[in-house]
Order: sequence, then C-alpha cells, then structure tokens
Amino acid sequence: MTRQKKTKFFILFIGILGLSIMIGCRVYPKGVKKSEVCLYTGSGAELVKDVEFVLDELGISYSKVNEDDIKKGNLENYLVLIIPGGYTKRAVSSLGKKGFEMIRKFVADGGGYIGICAGAYLAAQRVEIPGRPQGLGIIDIENIRNKGIGMRKIYLNEHPITEGLEREVTIHYQNGPEILIKGEAKEAARYENGSLAIVTASFGKGKVVIFSPHPEGSITQGIKPKPATLRLLKNSIDFCKGK
Repeated sequence: MTRQKKTKFFILFIGILGLSIMIGCRVYPKGVKKSEVCLYTGSGAELVKDVEFVLDELGISYSKVNEDDIKKGNLENYLVLIIPGGYTKRAVSSLGKKGFEMIRKFVADGGGYIGICAGAYLAAQRVEIPGRPQGLGIIDIENIRNKGIGMRKIYLNEHPITEGLEREVTIHYQNGPEILIKGEAKEAARYENGSLAIVTASFGKGKVVIFSPHPEGSITQGIKPKPATLRLLKNSIDFCKGK
C-alpha cells in the first residue's frame, strides 16, 4: 500500500470512529462481545436481585436497563429483555405508554421477551391491577391475579424450553397469575390444579416466554433455585435468541 493510500485509509477510519462516537454507537475492543441479554432494573423491579444472582450463576452476561433506557430506544442493542417480579403497578406507571411502545417494537422487530410474575402481568392485553390498564399485548392471554407464596409443582410439556428436564419440577411461587390462553400461545407447563404456569408465543418476528412462578427462586428469602429451574431460564433465553 502506498503512503498516499495509507493516509486516505487512516483519515477514513478516523472519520468513521468519530461519527460512531457522535451518534452514540458503542465501539467494542477486538474480542469483546456486548451483552445479548438486558435486565429491567427500573421502578417496580423489586425482585431483580434474584434474577441477577441466577444470571451470574449461569455465566450469562447481561446489561441493566431502566425505564429511561427503554424509552430512549436502547433495547435495540440487545437480543433478549427480561422483566423480573416486583410491583406490577409501579412498573406500569414508570414505563408508561412510551416504554410499552418501545418494548412492543423491540419484540415485533425480532427481540425476545421473558416476563416473570410482574413481567407476565405486563405482557397481556390488559394488566390485572385496579383499572385494568392497557398492557403490552405481546401475547394473547388473560392473567387472573392470584396470591400466595411457597414451593409448587409444575408439570412440563414437550417444548424447547423444557428440553433435558423431567416432567415434574418444583418451583418457587410468589403471587404469580393464573394464565388463560386466548389465542395461539403454547402451553409449556401447568400447575397441579391445572392452571397454566409457563406459556410462550411469537409476536411479530420475536418470541415471548411468560412465567407465572419464579425460576430464579428467591435468594432474598433463602430459597435457592434448583438445577431444573435454572435450566428452564437458560433454555428460555436460548429460545428467545433463536437457538
């Protein structure tokens, strides 16, 4: 390469780098891979520490996003969004219409959504809190609000997220919904009483996984996740990534 060509190449490289910085693009050093998973840690995500613990245990790299990050469109940097358990009403209020719009767009464009308990309530057409406000509408289900805390048995169907697991699994439950399928959602697991525990669906180009129980357990309550429930969450992430 001549000196003149080298100079032109260097100028072009500096220009591209500068443009990337100006428009807010992330520039990753060689060999560094950005997180494919993001975890909602904003208002309403009171049980997020339990999910953080499990992702660390699984060795899954993740980034944290709050309501402002979502409203700014930052979800486009990731493949999967996880919304953990917590206070559903607070999450609805903090995300608002703009946040819901950006999550819907993210999933429709090919992103994955994993909703656990509060995240499950948010995903339906209507959110089961006073006033039944508009939900994300990314899965055609109805959530019946329920109460209770403890370990419950679930029975797994054959499905990509149940691969490698026995039919019966014991899992932590904490006020999750009873799920009714209204459209083309698929049952992955149900409780002993017959109500649905885990369902999946497609929305646009993306995939949705809804957990009524908590595969992450509850470290804050001294309830460690079981290997089977860890596998459920890991399989769900792979499913949402298209693996």
